[in-house]
Amino acid sequence: MISISLRRAALFSAALFIFTEASAVISVDNKSKKAETSKDIIEKAYNLSLQKDRAQATNILVSAIKQESLRNGNTTELKKALQQVSYLFYSDRAQQSYELALSLRRTDLPQAQQKMAEALRIESDNLNLFNEMQRMSIIKGDCSSSLESVTKERLQNPYDENLLLLQAQAQACLNKWDDYLKTHENFDAKKSNLVKFWIGLDIEHAFYEKNVAKAKELIASLEKLDPKYPELPYWQWRVAIGPAKNAAAENYVKSCKNISAAVYRQYMTDVNLCRKVSELETASKSGNGTSE
Repeated sequence: MISISLRRAALFSAALFIFTEASAVISVDNKSKKAETSKDIIEKAYNLSLQKDRAQATNILVSAIKQESLRNGNTTELKKALQQVSYLFYSDRAQQSYELALSLRRTDLPQAQQKMAEALRIESDNLNLFNEMQRMSIIKGDCSSSLESVTKERLQNPYDENLLLLQAQAQACLNKWDDYLKTHENFDAKKSNLVKFWIGLDIEHAFYEKNVAKAKELIASLEKLDPKYPELPYWQWRVAIGPAKNAAAENYVKSCKNISAAVYRQYMTDVNLCRKVSELETASKSGNGTSE
């Protein structure tokens, strides 16, 4: 009996030792998983991107940002990496078609859309291509289809600033201003270089609400932020009276007709860029154009 008891004790001790060792290994493994830093995740995403697996790279970064946000952690570097991965060109052909499409957007929209579609067939998940195609759709007047596409894309990547702006632009195009205001709540002006484009939408919203005082305030704010914004004379025309109104119309028409390719490209995030030339030409010739 003593011998059997000793053997059982020995077996129990051995089992306890094995369990303890296994637990230690599991504990170390769990710690290593918990210790995975933003730097590790970004490196993993970049490696996946090098393998042209943009979808997986984007997914792990979006997931990491969500988790870090829940902990009120710093997501700056993760978001930078997400943008880099989302906008990276893998193919020279896709980038060439993209560049050609941009050069055609102002003068030949259908041809520009055709070239952008060619680029998207090569890199369907490149946000450079997707975003610009949606801008062209809004310019063409296909605002509903653009809103649907952008809203769907934002479910996969809710952190891209351009997608958020595009959603707001499509909503403004459709006069869905209540939805626009909800979208606006997600915009952080302090962390964005797209502020001027949002101010432009806010000006349009103020006009929609017939709040001329607010519109004037926003126009002044935008002029202070970027006095060379090509659309400024248009908004100034809408609030001007007397000789200043005709002067603003002439200024807008002249500026847009003479806009350089470089300046146009700088502001082409604005889907309404220089699209009111005919309207203000008529106003300028009549000398008594009226604002809405």
